[in-house]
Amino acid sequence: MIPIGDVLKDLRNKKGLSLRALDREINISFNTLSAYERNVVQPTLENCYKMSRFFEIPIEYLILGEKARKDFKDPELLSLFHEVDSFKKRDREIIKKYIKKFVKARI
Repeated sequence: MIPIGDVLKDLRNKKGLSLRALDREINISFNTLSAYERNVVQPTLENCYKMSRFFEIPIEYLILGEKARKDFKDPELLSLFHEVDSFKKRDREIIKKYIKKFVKARI
């Protein structure tokens, strides 16, 4: 398992953000973010949620890093699937129908 701090630092760097900029974006203090990235302390569940929403990734990816992506190459798409899972059954069925049509058209 990759330490959360390493995953966080990688995500932040990919967005081209400094710790101060991330602090302003997600309202977690610079010192706290720095401690997370240095793996000195573990983030609270609330802060994991804030970070996963900001980076548009499933919280599992933040916690497990690459291991969470092993079977799923696109964390943003996985995050969308997690959101869709909370929709009403009728809406989920409509989305599945469109995905199936799209996949069938690509084959």
